Amino acid sequence: MLTYGFLKKVVNGFVQIVYPYKLIGKEKVKDGACVLVGNHYRIWDIVHMACTTKEKVHFITKKELYKSKFLAHLCDIVEAIPVSRDGQDAKAIMTALRYLKKGEKISMFPEGTRNKTKDVELLPLKGGAALFAIKAKVPVYPVMCLRKTRLFIRTKIVVGDPIDFSDFYDIKMTAEDYEKAEERIRERMLATKHDYLAKIEAEKQAKKKRGKERNQK
Repeated sequence: MLTYGFLKKVVNGFVQIVYPYKLIGKEKVKDGACVLVGNHYRIWDIVHMACTTKEKVHFITKKELYKSKFLAHLCDIVEAIPVSRDGQDAKAIMTALRYLKKGEKISMFPEGTRNKTKDVELLPLKGGAALFAIKAKVPVYPVMCLRKTRLFIRTKIVVGDPIDFSDFYDIKMTAEDYEKAEERIRERMLATKHDYLAKIEAEKQAKKKRGKERNQK
């Protein structure tokens, strides 16, 4: 009988061969409930989120996948959460919140679809992640691909620091409040990527400087 753990191991093994990646910062993801969010280039991006933790991750996925009996079966095994394209799905919302309140993890791609553009870093967010985090009082972790994954070329996937929404807990949320919360997620997703790239560039420049200093001696 197929299990979540077995599927995760097999699919991750396949992805590491075809679209290899290095996961950086996964130790930031603590045990217990949280929402994992990431930028989205390929269907295999779900593997990056699953591998941030040993715990099960419930993926929010489009209902269209369930048209295929095979994919529907796999989604049932991993206890995915089907949602309609417009996001107006009360059952999906309640299911996600139920998992979070049980101390489990969910993940989603807030762009709502794969980014097929060449120059847009992050598509407009469809929302939802902030609502889940605030209602369940859990953190959000950005899981960001530094670039689009490519065949047989290793890509770095960076996990950012948890996004805290405690300032929104226990207040009557307005549409404007949720917009601010979602914008915080967008900013932190982009910052996770940019801060890591800046760190790598600074290390490169420091190494170059040390090399010049040694040559001058």
